[in-house]
Amino acid sequence: MQTLNTRTTVGRYAARRYGPTVTVHVTPYGSWSSPVSEQHAAHSVFRLGEIQVDGDDVYWTEERPEQGGRVALLRHRDGAATDVGPADFSVRSSVYEYGGGSFLARDGVVFAVSDGDQRVWRFDPDTDGRPITGGNPSVRYADLHADPSRGRLLALVERHPVGGGLPVHEVVAVPGDGSGPPVPLVSGPDFLCSPRVSPDGRQLCWIQWSAPNMPWDGSELWVADLDDAGTPYGARLVTGGPSESVLQPQWAPDGVLHFVSDRSGFWNLYRLTGGHTGSLAPMAVDFARPQWVLHLINYAFLPGGRIAAAGVEKGRWRLYVIDPAADTVTALPIPFVDCGSVVRARRDRIVLDAATAWEVRSVVEVDPGSADVTVVARVQGIIEVDRRYLSEPETVVFDSEGRPTWAFYYPPRNPDFRAPAGTRPPLLVRAHGGPSAGATAMLDYGVQYWTSRGVAVLDVNYGGSSGYGRAYLRRLFGRWGELDAADCCAGARHLVDRGDVDPERLIIQGGSAGGLTVLNALARHDVFHLGISYFGIADLEVFAQDTHKFESHYCEWLVGPYPAGRRTYRDRSPLRAVGGVTRPLLMFQGLDDPVVPAGQARAMFEAVRANGVPCGYLEFRHERHGFRIDENIHRCTRAELWFAGRVLGFDVAFDEPPVTIENESAIGNVTGSSPTTTRPR
Repeated sequence: MQTLNTRTTVGRYAARRYGPTVTVHVTPYGSWSSPVSEQHAAHSVFRLGEIQVDGDDVYWTEERPEQGGRVALLRHRDGAATDVGPADFSVRSSVYEYGGGSFLARDGVVFAVSDGDQRVWRFDPDTDGRPITGGNPSVRYADLHADPSRGRLLALVERHPVGGGLPVHEVVAVPGDGSGPPVPLVSGPDFLCSPRVSPDGRQLCWIQWSAPNMPWDGSELWVADLDDAGTPYGARLVTGGPSESVLQPQWAPDGVLHFVSDRSGFWNLYRLTGGHTGSLAPMAVDFARPQWVLHLINYAFLPGGRIAAAGVEKGRWRLYVIDPAADTVTALPIPFVDCGSVVRARRDRIVLDAATAWEVRSVVEVDPGSADVTVVARVQGIIEVDRRYLSEPETVVFDSEGRPTWAFYYPPRNPDFRAPAGTRPPLLVRAHGGPSAGATAMLDYGVQYWTSRGVAVLDVNYGGSSGYGRAYLRRLFGRWGELDAADCCAGARHLVDRGDVDPERLIIQGGSAGGLTVLNALARHDVFHLGISYFGIADLEVFAQDTHKFESHYCEWLVGPYPAGRRTYRDRSPLRAVGGVTRPLLMFQGLDDPVVPAGQARAMFEAVRANGVPCGYLEFRHERHGFRIDENIHRCTRAELWFAGRVLGFDVAFDEPPVTIENESAIGNVTGSSPTTTRPR
């Protein structure tokens, strides 16, 4: 096992000396040389994942693109971090396709779901581990939780029927020593998650929901009693329903059940005492994220009845300490703008993932009294970039269809270059996935790759994004494929009107749901001069009919009931409006994608190519919904920049073209600019 010394303090940039003055080169926007590499961009995709605390030890997962996208499990002990398990062991669940809750650490023993076979493995100290569940490839595990008084684990299991059909989900108990088969505890609902046993071992809670809801639309919190054998009885609904999202149930050390609900319009924290639900810290702040990944935990219990909680207000995250006894809420003065996908307590300290606008996501420890921050671990393999090259975001609010819409704007920044007088930079508009996800102001080298080369970036939180309350999240209901594209167009026009960017060099980029936004923006609007789509949805009707169970009814809220609303699905599908795509398009697709099958991307690309529009297409084996292999991400990043340079007329030099441009001779016809001449370097 390789040991990495990781204990450093935050804020070391404050006293950095920047060295001697360098010559500033006058070079067109987009053509600047940059220390931000494709490797940096790849590591921005793969961030620190789940966090757990076991005594004084801290565990977390870390995705490693340089190892084929392996998800490593690490343990921090005595100031050093080491990998847990064999060098080729990858920790990842595929339940609901997006996974989560893939490991559990307790009393020095680690249980983890293997990415390779989806079995639960047990790792005793200094061992290579052994599986404790069967080897049936149609059975997947996730959301692991301990039931220590009975020596077992609780897990969410997903069983795929032989011969096809929708999978079945159950909460099961797994003997911790692998001495027997899993025992079903809860079954029946369409979807389940978050099984949690009370501290005295006498109660079990869980979350369930039914189609067409997603867990952030409407869900229910249930509780059952447990007999001596651990069998649940007397199950009862505690709170929630089709119009209330209840998430993240946890039992406090004193046995009081806590949870997060959006009944007020924001995901706030509540507790159940004496059969009554009480609100803790009612605020216009969301203390949760849409649960695309299982086992997101935004709060933790501190000594003295206090609660540490991470919340987001208008796209920026903060860390709070809630004291119910004193009826106070304190926002800690820490530098993080994104934090708390998982919040844990280690004795009287707060352990969580966090990032600033100039430092990547790290595992940090915070003293709730002094607000002092200690970095426990950073993502391995990233060479940090001098802060002078990093563009820090401006919060931008602009009008779209008469309503305020939010985004983060990153102007170009590079101390070694400036553009010729009187010119303005190209703009890259980013449309996030989900579409219920949300962009934050954290350092993202995928953004800095562009800004340090002279291309401005606008990261749009279009209507439907999270981090702005339930009403903003629901703004997209019935308008997906329409409002999201309109908001991105409005954001680009806003920066043009301000005089920040070149109105003739506008790019839109997005993945998954953001890819749908890209394709519709090109097909139905005349704003952007280039689109870049990663595994984007091209045909909503096909998506509604041919995707995995978790998202199989997602469109019913976002688009409308199907098949009654077939015409709307077709009207919102860019593949059916491909004749409107007259501007260049670059597409990327994984061949093992279970969410958006590769056939959609191919059909879109072939139609655009047949229409004579300049376009490029790259597909990759062994990539699913979200690329994980470094060489593939590097090539896509180079292809984006090179393609943009060819289309928009700025010089980008690579040893060889990273993608073939079909119909390249037509670039000037559709953009009004001439292709650049690319010099090898």
